Amino acid sequence: MDTVVQLTGVSRSYRTGGRETVALDDVSLDVAAGEFVAVMGVTGSGKSTLLHCAAGLERPSAGTVRLVGRDLGRLGEAARTRLRRDSVGVVFQSYNLLSELTVAQNVLLPQRLGGPRARPLAEVLASVGLAGTEQRPVGELSGGQRQRVAVARALAADPAVVFADEPTGALDPTTGAQVVGLLRTAVDTRAVAVVLVTHDPRVAAASDRLVLLHAGALVSDGPTPDVAAIAEQLAAVSGAPQAASR
Repeated sequence: MDTVVQLTGVSRSYRTGGRETVALDDVSLDVAAGEFVAVMGVTGSGKSTLLHCAAGLERPSAGTVRLVGRDLGRLGEAARTRLRRDSVGVVFQSYNLLSELTVAQNVLLPQRLGGPRARPLAEVLASVGLAGTEQRPVGELSGGQRQRVAVARALAADPAVVFADEPTGALDPTTGAQVVGLLRTAVDTRAVAVVLVTHDPRVAAASDRLVLLHAGALVSDGPTPDVAAIAEQLAAVSGAPQAASR
């Protein structure tokens, strides 16, 4: 399978008030097409920073990020933006939708900004259970429906990879499971790569592969076990770092 996301020796640090904070520490990670990777760790372990660096939303302090074969460090901001628009879908916990616009307008917004329109609107809305909602204002929808709109927008251009940052965090367990199921279906039927950050073992259990972070370092990388084992592994790595294994 083709490698869609490749992080090599990636570190990210921030300096605030004269003090340096390390958010990522020499992380290397490859994600292939058609692979669902869950990233977990305690608060402050670097999960969201890893996702933002992988998606080209942040520049690492050191190391290399390649996205669909392109070295992000060699691209200017405009080229990075075009690459994300054309090849990447992003789903956030906060939805990042425009409430005053309709479902159709939100889903098609990237295409109106020049991105590709690889899938018909009706098809992508039907795939997330929102057939017939094209003209409904997003502000009238429930939280679960809004997140489905966000997933539809992420999938509309048939991206190579979807990055999802706590997409179920604001949802009840049943609705959250439905949203994760939509991402799982995209992996299985369209060979989309999914990188999902979550704190919930039940959400992570839908993935193929589980990556655990501690204090910015990758400490475990292997096939996803069941929910109970995920919880045990997460508890184990919340202590002292250990060598990554796969």
